[in-house]
Amino acid sequence: MRKILSIIAGTLLLGSLAGCGNTYERIEVSSGLTGVETQAQNEEDEKKQPAEEKGDTQVPSDDGPDDSSATQEGGQSDGQSVSADASASDSEGQQPAADGDASAGTDGQTAAADAASFPFADLAGWEFYFSSGAGAWYTAMDIHADGTFDGHYQDADMGDTGEGYPNGTLYYCDFSGKFTEPERVNETTYVFRIESIEYPYGIGEEINTEEQIHYIYTEAYGLDGAKDLYLYLPESRVADLPEDYVNWVHWDIQGDTLGFYGLYNEAQGEGFSSYLYQEYASVYDRIAAEIAASEEQAADLEAELQKAASQMDMNEISGQIYQLWDDTLNVIWGIMKTNLNPELMDQLTVEERAWITEKEAAVKEAGAEYEGGSMQSMVMNSKAAELTRERAYELAEYAKFD
Repeated sequence: MRKILSIIAGTLLLGSLAGCGNTYERIEVSSGLTGVETQAQNEEDEKKQPAEEKGDTQVPSDDGPDDSSATQEGGQSDGQSVSADASASDSEGQQPAADGDASAGTDGQTAAADAASFPFADLAGWEFYFSSGAGAWYTAMDIHADGTFDGHYQDADMGDTGEGYPNGTLYYCDFSGKFTEPERVNETTYVFRIESIEYPYGIGEEINTEEQIHYIYTEAYGLDGAKDLYLYLPESRVADLPEDYVNWVHWDIQGDTLGFYGLYNEAQGEGFSSYLYQEYASVYDRIAAEIAASEEQAADLEAELQKAASQMDMNEISGQIYQLWDDTLNVIWGIMKTNLNPELMDQLTVEERAWITEKEAAVKEAGAEYEGGSMQSMVMNSKAAELTRERAYELAEYAKFD
């Protein structure tokens, strides 16, 4: 399972981000609350309606959340109308619920019961993340017992430079907000929406002259454009999940069932995995797991490299291997920056900058012998991958003794 917690590790992105973007106003976006009624709930509501009222009351559509949303926006929902009519009938005749169902209540009470069957508190200790699978970009998020959430998104483009920002461009945001109450879809699926979300740095951009980085403050990738958010429980059958969701999280799936809590932004086809971060005894153990996962992926790519039929294919695969280790180094740096003491990180920041300079010189030297040739790209990629992999192990040693 990939554990994506990181803050991007390019040495030139290592400065503190805490003060960035304070000139932008806080932005709060609210979405309307929308219920999702399953077929089973619709049938139960039908049973609760007095027979003489069924012909006059519109049955909720089976088309899903969009229909429910449209009803709420236009006026009182069908479920609310049924509840009101039933209350009036009971008030006049003081009759018990139909078919002897003394517990029959309003749709709101039923929804509350469904919500209570899955408390957000069950997600305590689980880190949700949305990424490419290797950590080059990521969104990480925690969900709290009261339905609030907070997290971080970033993506670095070191090649996007200009006057005042030779160290590249960083797409970035911190965010926090609150989800609506979850409603049960089936035994392993719940649905809710974003009630509100805030971006303390706002939406905008600035050039940080100290770090010489172009910051672009944006929305949280994975939550952007969200309407219905589906929560899948760990026992969810993979075969029953949307293909778009599985495509995002397949790195983490190890059997016929999900094995973790999944979060799916249906409108955008974007999916979060999660992992129980309390499973690691130390920062070193978390980093070691990250390296082990990368070694497995690198071994698969090395096997492909050996079978490559053309130099073009070899160049491409060698580039993928380097990218894998570069992303892994970024992940490791983020874990360390979040968990190790600031004094050590200051020391490592200076060391990391020197290492990058040395690495770039070594890669350039390795490629010089094949300059202009078809093998130059592969040779440079291979050297960069070798040095970056070694650096990942070196950083892990620092975590071991902190």
